[in-house]
This record gives sequence, C-alpha cells and structure tokens, in this order.
Amino acid sequence: MVYPMKSWTSGPFRWGMVIVGLILLAGASAFAANTPLVGAWQLDSEQSSQVALYLFTPTRYSMVLAATNRPDIADTSKATADELRALWGPLVANAGTYEISGDLITTHPLVAKIPVVMKPGANEVYQFRIEGKTLTLRQVRNARSVAVDSATFKFVRVE
Repeated sequence: MVYPMKSWTSGPFRWGMVIVGLILLAGASAFAANTPLVGAWQLDSEQSSQVALYLFTPTRYSMVLAATNRPDIADTSKATADELRALWGPLVANAGTYEISGDLITTHPLVAKIPVVMKPGANEVYQFRIEGKTLTLRQVRNARSVAVDSATFKFVRVE
C-alpha cells in the first residue's frame, strides 16, 4: 500500500519532528558551550620560529603547525631529497575527532601528514590548561602510544 506523502508531513508528526529537531539543536549548543576548547587558537607570537592555527568544534579538531624558516622551493618536482625534508619536516598537520577527560585531550586523527598518526586506533594525548584567552598545550603521548616529553606551546584564542 502506498501512503500519500501529505500524511507524513503534516499534523502531529511534523510538529513532533520539529520539536525533536529543536531539542537536538539545543543539546548541541549546550554541549558546545561546555567544551572549553571550541574556537580558533593561534600560536602565541612569542614562539616566533613557528606559526600554528588549531581549530576545535564541539567534536572535531584541526591542527597545523609549521616552522617559519622553511626554505622556499619554487619547483618541488626538481627539489632534492634534502630540500624536501627541510620543507616538509618541520610541519605538523592532522585533523579528526577528540575527547576531553580532566586536563587531557585525546585526539583521534582521521587525516594526517604522517601515515602512522592516522592508522585505525591511533591517537595522541595532550595535557591542556585554559586561562582566559590562553591555551597551554603539551603532548604527553604520541600516536604509537609512547610517552613523550614535548615542549609546551602557548596559544591565544582568536575566535
């Protein structure tokens, strides 16, 4: 039996769908408000040898960090292996989902510059602290689940 479309898009069913949609939207907004990382974070200019922009939505992130002194190679198809390493080595780039537990962020990269970082089950762990518009971030475990003693980076909220 074929039901006319009108019966599904009018009356109580339609209003029920509208109410469910509004509840989901309100829940998503409340979640975003309770996630302190949401926004755009730029590496503090005091760390002048590098630039970075980290973006966080309520459930997703994107990290890009690069050294400012990388060579300018006009034609990468003619570059030597050493020139390419100098260009791509000091560059961090990955994006995916994340979760927060206490003062730790666990990232689950979906795409990354380095293949091991985006393998199924790989994740990275960072310790963080937010004070006003400042985010302090330090990696404590890499994608291979190895504890690391990394530098601490300071970011400023730009959005």
